[in-house]
Amino acid sequence: MSQLSASHLTATIDQLLSAHERLLVTRSVETIATSLDAVVARFLTPTSVEHQEAVAGLPTETGLSPEMIRHTLPLLFATYRCDHLLRLLQDELGSSDALDEGIRLPGKWRKAYGPSLVTQVLAGNIPGAGLDGIIFALLVKAATLVKTASSATLLPTLFARSLSVVDPDLGACLAVVTWPGGHTALEDIAFARAEVVVASGAEASLTAIRTRVRGRFIGYGHKVSFNVISKEALTTDVADLARRTAYDVALFDQQGCLSPQLVYVETGGVITPQAFAALLAHELHHWQQMLPRGRIARDASLAIRRVRDDAEWQALAGEEIVLHASSSGTDWTVIYEADPTFAPSPLYRTVRVKPLDNIARLASLLQPWRPYLEAVGVAAPPAKREAVAQILGQAGISRICQIGTMQTPPLSWRHGGRPRIADLVRWVESEGELVMSSS
Repeated sequence: MSQLSASHLTATIDQLLSAHERLLVTRSVETIATSLDAVVARFLTPTSVEHQEAVAGLPTETGLSPEMIRHTLPLLFATYRCDHLLRLLQDELGSSDALDEGIRLPGKWRKAYGPSLVTQVLAGNIPGAGLDGIIFALLVKAATLVKTASSATLLPTLFARSLSVVDPDLGACLAVVTWPGGHTALEDIAFARAEVVVASGAEASLTAIRTRVRGRFIGYGHKVSFNVISKEALTTDVADLARRTAYDVALFDQQGCLSPQLVYVETGGVITPQAFAALLAHELHHWQQMLPRGRIARDASLAIRRVRDDAEWQALAGEEIVLHASSSGTDWTVIYEADPTFAPSPLYRTVRVKPLDNIARLASLLQPWRPYLEAVGVAAPPAKREAVAQILGQAGISRICQIGTMQTPPLSWRHGGRPRIADLVRWVESEGELVMSSS
Protein backbone atom coordinates (compact mmCIF):
# COMPACT_ATOMS: atom_id res chain seq x y z
CA MET A 1 0.00 0.00 0.00
CA SER A 2 1.19 3.55 -0.74
CA GLN A 3 1.78 6.09 2.04
CA LEU A 4 -1.56 7.45 3.26
CA SER A 5 -1.96 11.21 3.67
CA ALA A 6 -4.36 13.04 5.97
CA SER A 7 -6.26 14.48 2.99
CA HIS A 8 -6.59 11.04 1.37
CA LEU A 9 -7.89 9.52 4.61
CA THR A 10 -10.40 12.34 5.04
CA ALA A 11 -11.62 11.86 1.47
CA THR A 12 -11.90 8.10 2.05
CA ILE A 13 -14.10 8.64 5.11
CA ASP A 14 -16.23 11.16 3.18
CA GLN A 15 -16.77 8.55 0.49
CA LEU A 16 -17.64 5.86 3.03
CA LEU A 17 -20.23 8.04 4.77
CA SER A 18 -21.75 9.04 1.45
CA ALA A 19 -21.94 5.40 0.33
CA HIS A 20 -23.51 4.45 3.65
CA GLU A 21 -26.28 7.00 3.20
CA ARG A 22 -26.90 6.25 -0.48
CA LEU A 23 -26.35 2.52 -0.69
CA LEU A 24 -26.43 0.83 2.69
CA VAL A 25 -29.16 2.30 4.90
CA THR A 26 -31.99 0.94 2.77
CA ARG A 27 -30.36 -2.41 1.96
CA SER A 28 -31.94 -5.51 3.46
CA VAL A 29 -29.77 -7.57 5.77
CA GLU A 30 -30.43 -10.67 3.70
CA THR A 31 -28.99 -9.10 0.52
CA ILE A 32 -25.91 -7.99 2.47
CA ALA A 33 -25.45 -11.49 3.93
CA THR A 34 -25.89 -13.00 0.46
CA SER A 35 -23.13 -10.83 -1.01
CA LEU A 36 -20.80 -11.54 1.91
CA ASP A 37 -21.49 -15.24 1.38
CA ALA A 38 -20.51 -14.95 -2.27
CA VAL A 39 -17.16 -13.42 -1.27
CA VAL A 40 -16.59 -16.13 1.32
CA ALA A 41 -17.36 -18.77 -1.30
CA ARG A 42 -14.55 -17.41 -3.46
CA PHE A 43 -12.00 -17.81 -0.68
CA LEU A 44 -13.26 -21.35 -0.12
CA THR A 45 -12.84 -22.28 -3.80
CA PRO A 46 -9.28 -23.53 -4.49
CA THR A 47 -9.38 -22.41 -8.13
CA SER A 48 -10.43 -18.83 -7.36
CA VAL A 49 -8.05 -15.88 -7.67
CA GLU A 50 -8.72 -14.94 -4.03
CA HIS A 51 -7.85 -18.38 -2.71
CA GLN A 52 -4.74 -18.71 -4.84
CA GLU A 53 -3.41 -15.25 -3.96
CA ALA A 54 -3.99 -15.91 -0.26
CA VAL A 55 -2.22 -19.27 -0.39
CA ALA A 56 0.68 -17.75 -2.33
CA GLY A 57 1.11 -14.59 -0.25
CA LEU A 58 0.21 -15.45 3.34
CA PRO A 59 3.23 -17.67 4.12
CA THR A 60 5.58 -14.78 3.36
CA GLU A 61 3.46 -12.23 5.21
CA THR A 62 2.62 -14.30 8.31
CA GLY A 63 5.61 -16.60 8.66
CA LEU A 64 3.27 -19.59 8.81
CA SER A 65 4.19 -22.57 6.65
CA PRO A 66 2.44 -23.07 3.28
CA GLU A 67 0.96 -26.30 4.69
CA MET A 68 -0.53 -24.39 7.61
CA ILE A 69 -2.03 -21.72 5.33
CA ARG A 70 -3.61 -24.32 3.05
CA HIS A 71 -5.04 -26.13 6.08
CA THR A 72 -6.38 -23.08 7.93
CA LEU A 73 -7.74 -20.92 5.10
CA PRO A 74 -10.97 -22.97 4.83
CA LEU A 75 -11.28 -22.93 8.64
CA LEU A 76 -11.10 -19.12 8.64
CA PHE A 77 -13.90 -18.62 6.13
CA ALA A 78 -16.28 -21.57 6.52
CA THR A 79 -18.14 -20.07 9.47
CA TYR A 80 -19.20 -16.90 7.60
CA ARG A 81 -21.78 -18.46 5.29
CA CYS A 82 -25.12 -16.69 4.81
CA ASP A 83 -27.22 -19.01 6.96
CA HIS A 84 -24.76 -18.70 9.84
CA LEU A 85 -24.82 -14.89 9.65
CA LEU A 86 -28.62 -14.71 9.64
CA ARG A 87 -28.82 -17.15 12.54
CA LEU A 88 -26.43 -14.99 14.54
CA LEU A 89 -28.64 -11.96 13.92
CA GLN A 90 -31.63 -13.95 15.07
CA ASP A 91 -29.86 -15.11 18.22
CA GLU A 92 -28.40 -11.76 19.27
CA LEU A 93 -31.08 -9.30 18.13
CA GLY A 94 -34.16 -11.49 18.55
CA SER A 95 -35.00 -11.35 14.83
CA SER A 96 -33.17 -11.18 11.52
CA ASP A 97 -35.59 -8.34 10.67
CA ALA A 98 -34.46 -6.18 13.59
CA LEU A 99 -32.31 -4.01 11.30
CA ASP A 100 -34.89 -3.88 8.48
CA GLU A 101 -38.56 -3.53 9.47
CA GLY A 102 -37.92 -3.82 13.18
CA ILE A 103 -39.75 -6.02 15.68
CA ARG A 104 -43.38 -5.57 16.68
CA LEU A 105 -44.18 -6.44 20.27
CA PRO A 106 -47.34 -5.97 22.36
CA GLY A 107 -47.74 -2.22 22.78
CA LYS A 108 -44.42 -1.27 21.19
CA TRP A 109 -42.17 -1.37 18.14
CA ARG A 110 -38.42 -1.84 18.38
CA LYS A 111 -35.73 -1.40 15.73
CA ALA A 112 -31.96 -1.80 15.70
CA TYR A 113 -29.66 0.63 13.90
CA GLY A 114 -26.05 0.07 13.02
CA PRO A 115 -23.46 2.86 13.22
CA SER A 116 -22.92 5.10 10.22
CA LEU A 117 -19.18 4.38 10.43
CA VAL A 118 -17.14 1.76 12.28
CA THR A 119 -13.37 2.22 12.41
CA GLN A 120 -11.48 -1.00 13.09
CA VAL A 121 -7.85 -1.32 14.17
CA LEU A 122 -6.68 -4.87 13.48
CA ALA A 123 -3.95 -6.92 15.08
CA GLY A 124 -1.62 -8.95 12.91
CA ASN A 125 -0.94 -12.04 15.02
CA ILE A 126 -2.78 -14.58 12.84
CA PRO A 127 -4.30 -14.44 9.34
CA GLY A 128 -7.95 -13.54 9.40
CA ALA A 129 -7.71 -11.59 12.67
CA GLY A 130 -10.43 -8.96 12.46
CA LEU A 131 -12.21 -10.52 9.50
CA ASP A 132 -15.20 -11.24 11.72
CA GLY A 133 -15.40 -7.59 12.75
CA ILE A 134 -15.42 -6.44 9.12
CA ILE A 135 -18.24 -8.83 8.25
CA PHE A 136 -20.30 -8.00 11.35
CA ALA A 137 -20.01 -4.25 10.77
CA LEU A 138 -21.21 -4.52 7.17
CA LEU A 139 -23.99 -6.87 8.28
CA VAL A 140 -25.42 -4.20 10.60
CA LYS A 141 -25.30 -1.68 7.72
CA ALA A 142 -22.27 0.25 8.91
CA ALA A 143 -19.69 1.74 6.56
CA THR A 144 -16.36 0.30 7.64
CA LEU A 145 -12.86 1.77 7.74
CA VAL A 146 -10.24 -0.89 8.45
CA LYS A 147 -6.76 0.02 9.64
CA THR A 148 -4.62 -3.10 9.25
CA ALA A 149 -1.32 -3.86 10.91
CA SER A 150 1.45 -2.84 8.51
CA SER A 151 2.63 -6.45 8.48
CA ALA A 152 -0.79 -7.99 7.80
CA THR A 153 -2.50 -6.24 4.90
CA LEU A 154 -3.03 -9.07 2.43
CA LEU A 155 -6.20 -10.82 3.58
CA PRO A 156 -8.27 -7.68 4.42
CA THR A 157 -7.20 -6.12 1.10
CA LEU A 158 -8.13 -9.25 -0.85
CA PHE A 159 -11.49 -9.38 0.92
CA ALA A 160 -12.27 -5.73 0.10
CA ARG A 161 -11.26 -6.20 -3.52
CA SER A 162 -13.40 -9.31 -3.88
CA LEU A 163 -16.38 -7.57 -2.29
CA SER A 164 -16.08 -4.73 -4.80
CA VAL A 165 -16.25 -7.26 -7.64
CA VAL A 166 -19.15 -9.26 -6.19
CA ASP A 167 -21.19 -6.26 -5.01
CA PRO A 168 -19.82 -2.82 -6.00
CA ASP A 169 -22.38 -0.99 -3.84
CA LEU A 170 -21.44 -2.92 -0.72
CA GLY A 171 -17.76 -2.72 -1.68
CA ALA A 172 -18.03 1.08 -1.70
CA CYS A 173 -18.88 0.89 2.02
CA LEU A 174 -15.57 -0.79 2.96
CA ALA A 175 -12.10 0.74 2.85
CA VAL A 176 -8.85 -0.90 3.95
CA VAL A 177 -5.91 1.34 4.82
CA THR A 178 -2.72 1.16 6.85
CA TRP A 179 -0.12 3.43 8.39
CA PRO A 180 2.69 2.99 10.94
CA GLY A 181 1.49 2.69 14.52
CA GLY A 182 1.48 5.90 16.56
CA HIS A 183 0.64 8.21 13.64
CA THR A 184 -1.45 10.58 15.76
CA ALA A 185 -2.73 12.83 12.98
CA LEU A 186 -4.15 9.93 10.94
CA GLU A 187 -5.54 8.21 14.01
CA ASP A 188 -7.35 11.38 15.08
CA ILE A 189 -9.03 11.55 11.68
CA ALA A 190 -9.95 7.87 11.72
CA PHE A 191 -11.43 8.01 15.23
CA ALA A 192 -13.13 11.40 15.14
CA ARG A 193 -16.03 10.56 12.82
CA ALA A 194 -16.58 6.93 13.79
CA GLU A 195 -19.62 6.11 15.89
CA VAL A 196 -17.85 2.95 17.02
CA VAL A 197 -14.13 2.14 17.16
CA VAL A 198 -13.13 -1.52 17.49
CA ALA A 199 -9.48 -2.28 18.24
CA SER A 200 -7.35 -5.33 19.00
CA GLY A 201 -3.87 -5.31 20.46
CA ALA A 202 -1.77 -4.91 23.58
CA GLU A 203 -3.34 -3.26 26.62
CA ALA A 204 -1.10 -0.21 26.32
CA SER A 205 -2.24 0.34 22.73
CA LEU A 206 -5.91 -0.07 23.64
CA THR A 207 -5.60 2.38 26.51
CA ALA A 208 -4.00 4.95 24.22
CA ILE A 209 -6.78 4.55 21.65
CA ARG A 210 -9.62 4.57 24.20
CA THR A 211 -8.75 8.03 25.48
CA ARG A 212 -9.03 9.53 21.98
CA VAL A 213 -12.31 7.99 20.82
CA ARG A 214 -15.37 10.24 20.80
CA GLY A 215 -17.90 7.51 20.12
CA ARG A 216 -18.16 4.02 21.60
CA PHE A 217 -15.00 1.96 22.02
CA ILE A 218 -14.74 -1.84 21.94
CA GLY A 219 -11.31 -3.22 22.77
CA TYR A 220 -9.92 -6.75 22.62
CA GLY A 221 -6.64 -7.19 24.49
CA HIS A 222 -4.22 -10.09 24.52
CA LYS A 223 -5.67 -13.20 26.16
CA VAL A 224 -4.49 -16.59 27.43
CA SER A 225 -6.17 -19.97 26.92
CA PHE A 226 -5.51 -23.44 28.31
CA ASN A 227 -6.86 -27.00 28.64
CA VAL A 228 -8.32 -29.03 31.51
CA ILE A 229 -8.40 -32.84 31.37
CA SER A 230 -10.27 -34.77 34.03
CA LYS A 231 -9.04 -38.14 35.27
CA GLU A 232 -12.11 -39.82 33.73
CA ALA A 233 -11.04 -38.60 30.27
CA LEU A 234 -7.74 -40.48 30.50
CA THR A 235 -9.17 -43.64 28.98
CA THR A 236 -8.15 -45.98 26.17
CA ASP A 237 -8.72 -43.03 23.79
CA VAL A 238 -5.99 -41.04 25.50
CA ALA A 239 -3.78 -41.11 22.39
CA ASP A 240 -6.55 -39.43 20.41
CA LEU A 241 -7.00 -36.90 23.20
CA ALA A 242 -3.28 -36.13 23.09
CA ARG A 243 -3.45 -35.70 19.32
CA ARG A 244 -6.38 -33.28 19.56
CA THR A 245 -4.61 -31.34 22.29
CA ALA A 246 -1.48 -31.10 20.14
CA TYR A 247 -3.61 -29.93 17.20
CA ASP A 248 -4.95 -27.02 19.24
CA VAL A 249 -1.39 -26.10 20.22
CA ALA A 250 0.00 -26.42 16.69
CA LEU A 251 -2.70 -24.55 14.79
CA PHE A 252 -1.56 -21.05 13.78
CA ASP A 253 1.71 -21.89 15.58
CA GLN A 254 0.03 -21.06 18.91
CA GLN A 255 -0.27 -17.36 18.03
CA GLY A 256 -3.99 -16.85 18.66
CA CYS A 257 -5.79 -15.89 21.87
CA LEU A 258 -7.51 -19.30 21.65
CA SER A 259 -4.21 -21.21 21.52
CA PRO A 260 -3.73 -23.32 24.67
CA GLN A 261 -0.49 -22.52 26.48
CA LEU A 262 -0.94 -24.89 29.41
CA VAL A 263 -2.65 -28.24 30.04
CA TYR A 264 -3.96 -29.15 33.48
CA VAL A 265 -4.31 -32.93 33.89
CA GLU A 266 -6.18 -34.29 36.90
CA THR A 267 -4.34 -36.96 38.87
CA GLY A 268 -5.83 -40.38 39.64
CA GLY A 269 -6.53 -41.42 36.05
CA VAL A 270 -5.40 -44.48 34.10
CA ILE A 271 -2.20 -42.63 33.17
CA THR A 272 -0.33 -39.94 35.07
CA PRO A 273 -0.11 -36.30 33.98
CA GLN A 274 3.60 -36.89 33.36
CA ALA A 275 2.77 -39.76 31.00
CA PHE A 276 0.26 -37.56 29.20
CA ALA A 277 3.00 -34.97 28.67
CA ALA A 278 5.06 -37.63 26.90
CA LEU A 279 2.09 -38.52 24.68
CA LEU A 280 1.54 -34.85 23.91
CA ALA A 281 5.18 -34.51 22.86
CA HIS A 282 4.77 -37.48 20.52
CA GLU A 283 1.70 -35.90 18.92
CA LEU A 284 3.35 -32.50 18.52
CA HIS A 285 6.06 -34.32 16.58
CA HIS A 286 3.28 -35.81 14.44
CA TRP A 287 1.77 -32.40 13.69
CA GLN A 288 5.21 -31.01 12.91
CA GLN A 289 5.35 -33.51 10.03
CA MET A 290 1.81 -32.67 8.87
CA LEU A 291 1.72 -28.92 9.53
CA PRO A 292 5.31 -27.71 9.91
CA ARG A 293 5.89 -24.72 12.12
CA GLY A 294 6.74 -21.58 10.20
CA ARG A 295 9.59 -19.18 10.66
CA ILE A 296 10.04 -17.31 13.92
CA ALA A 297 12.09 -14.31 14.96
CA ARG A 298 15.42 -14.81 16.68
CA ASP A 299 14.21 -13.33 19.98
CA ALA A 300 11.26 -15.77 20.03
CA SER A 301 13.60 -18.70 19.45
CA LEU A 302 15.87 -17.46 22.24
CA ALA A 303 12.88 -17.19 24.61
CA ILE A 304 12.02 -20.85 23.95
CA ARG A 305 15.61 -21.91 24.53
CA ARG A 306 15.69 -20.00 27.82
CA VAL A 307 12.54 -21.81 28.98
CA ARG A 308 14.07 -25.15 27.98
CA ASP A 309 17.35 -24.33 29.76
CA ASP A 310 15.48 -23.27 32.87
CA ALA A 311 13.54 -26.54 32.90
CA GLU A 312 16.75 -28.57 32.57
CA TRP A 313 18.47 -26.67 35.39
CA GLN A 314 15.48 -27.11 37.68
CA ALA A 315 15.42 -30.85 36.91
CA LEU A 316 19.12 -31.10 37.78
CA ALA A 317 18.38 -29.30 41.04
CA GLY A 318 15.89 -32.02 41.95
CA GLU A 319 12.64 -30.34 40.90
CA GLU A 320 9.96 -32.61 39.43
CA ILE A 321 10.25 -31.31 35.88
CA VAL A 322 10.58 -33.24 32.61
CA LEU A 323 11.50 -31.58 29.33
CA HIS A 324 10.38 -32.99 25.96
CA ALA A 325 11.80 -31.06 23.00
CA SER A 326 12.08 -31.39 19.24
CA SER A 327 15.36 -32.94 18.15
CA SER A 328 16.19 -30.06 15.84
CA GLY A 329 15.60 -26.40 16.57
CA THR A 330 12.68 -25.15 18.65
CA ASP A 331 9.88 -26.69 16.56
CA TRP A 332 7.96 -27.87 19.63
CA THR A 333 8.44 -28.09 23.39
CA VAL A 334 6.51 -29.83 26.19
CA ILE A 335 7.44 -29.18 29.80
CA TYR A 336 5.92 -31.26 32.58
CA GLU A 337 6.00 -29.38 35.90
CA ALA A 338 4.71 -30.73 39.21
CA ASP A 339 4.08 -27.16 40.43
CA PRO A 340 0.44 -26.40 39.43
CA THR A 341 0.91 -22.61 39.43
CA PHE A 342 -0.59 -21.13 36.25
CA ALA A 343 2.16 -19.98 33.88
CA PRO A 344 1.99 -18.97 30.20
CA SER A 345 4.47 -20.14 27.60
CA PRO A 346 6.68 -18.34 25.05
CA LEU A 347 4.34 -19.75 22.34
CA TYR A 348 5.38 -21.19 18.97
CA ARG A 349 4.24 -24.68 20.06
CA THR A 350 5.62 -24.49 23.58
CA VAL A 351 3.22 -25.90 26.18
CA ARG A 352 3.33 -26.75 29.87
CA VAL A 353 1.60 -29.79 31.40
CA LYS A 354 0.74 -29.56 35.10
CA PRO A 355 -0.98 -31.99 37.49
CA LEU A 356 -4.15 -31.08 39.33
CA ASP A 357 -5.14 -33.15 42.37
CA ASN A 358 -8.56 -31.50 42.52
CA ILE A 359 -10.20 -29.51 39.74
CA ALA A 360 -11.76 -27.24 42.36
CA ARG A 361 -8.24 -25.83 42.90
CA LEU A 362 -8.53 -24.04 39.57
CA ALA A 363 -10.45 -21.21 41.24
CA SER A 364 -7.43 -20.10 43.28
CA LEU A 365 -4.83 -20.97 40.63
CA LEU A 366 -6.54 -18.81 38.00
CA GLN A 367 -7.33 -15.80 40.17
CA PRO A 368 -4.17 -13.76 39.32
CA TRP A 369 -4.83 -14.27 35.60
CA ARG A 370 -8.54 -13.49 35.61
CA PRO A 371 -8.38 -10.35 33.38
CA TYR A 372 -6.43 -12.22 30.71
CA LEU A 373 -8.29 -15.53 30.43
CA GLU A 374 -10.29 -16.33 27.29
CA ALA A 375 -10.97 -19.99 26.49
CA VAL A 376 -10.57 -23.48 27.93
CA GLY A 377 -10.66 -26.79 26.11
CA VAL A 378 -12.19 -29.37 28.46
CA ALA A 379 -12.12 -33.17 28.37
CA ALA A 380 -14.49 -34.51 31.04
CA PRO A 381 -17.58 -36.74 31.22
CA PRO A 382 -20.96 -34.95 31.05
CA ALA A 383 -21.63 -35.44 34.76
CA LYS A 384 -18.43 -33.59 35.63
CA ARG A 385 -18.28 -31.12 32.76
CA GLU A 386 -21.00 -28.86 34.16
CA ALA A 387 -19.22 -28.55 37.50
CA VAL A 388 -15.96 -27.74 35.69
CA ALA A 389 -17.76 -25.16 33.55
CA GLN A 390 -19.15 -23.47 36.65
CA ILE A 391 -15.67 -23.15 38.14
CA LEU A 392 -14.24 -21.80 34.89
CA GLY A 393 -17.07 -19.36 34.30
CA GLN A 394 -16.68 -17.96 37.80
CA ALA A 395 -12.94 -17.60 37.13
CA GLY A 396 -13.59 -15.30 34.16
CA ILE A 397 -13.50 -17.69 31.19
CA SER A 398 -15.58 -16.65 28.17
CA ARG A 399 -15.52 -19.85 26.11
CA ILE A 400 -15.51 -23.53 27.12
CA CYS A 401 -15.23 -26.08 24.31
CA GLN A 402 -14.14 -29.55 23.32
CA ILE A 403 -10.41 -30.13 23.01
CA GLY A 404 -9.52 -30.17 19.32
CA THR A 405 -11.89 -27.30 18.50
CA MET A 406 -10.25 -24.41 20.33
CA GLN A 407 -9.08 -22.64 17.18
CA THR A 408 -12.34 -23.08 15.28
CA PRO A 409 -14.98 -21.30 17.38
CA PRO A 410 -18.57 -21.00 16.19
CA LEU A 411 -19.79 -17.65 14.92
CA SER A 412 -21.66 -17.20 18.19
CA TRP A 413 -18.40 -17.16 20.21
CA ARG A 414 -18.52 -14.14 22.49
CA HIS A 415 -14.97 -12.82 22.25
CA GLY A 416 -14.06 -11.50 25.68
CA GLY A 417 -17.58 -12.40 26.81
CA ARG A 418 -19.13 -9.72 24.59
CA PRO A 419 -21.85 -10.21 21.94
CA ARG A 420 -20.60 -9.83 18.38
CA ILE A 421 -23.58 -8.12 16.68
CA ALA A 422 -25.51 -6.67 19.62
CA ASP A 423 -22.44 -4.71 20.76
CA LEU A 424 -22.51 -2.68 17.54
CA VAL A 425 -26.15 -1.59 17.33
CA ARG A 426 -28.33 0.91 19.13
CA TRP A 427 -32.03 0.37 19.71
CA VAL A 428 -34.99 2.65 19.14
CA GLU A 429 -38.27 1.78 20.83
CA SER A 430 -41.59 3.40 20.06
CA GLU A 431 -44.48 2.83 22.45
CA GLY A 432 -48.23 3.15 22.06
CA GLU A 433 -51.20 1.95 19.99
CA LEU A 434 -50.51 4.39 17.14
CA VAL A 435 -47.39 2.46 16.21
CA MET A 436 -49.11 -0.89 16.55
CA SER A 437 -51.99 0.12 14.30
CA SER A 438 -49.86 1.57 11.52
CA SER A 439 -49.04 -0.48 8.45
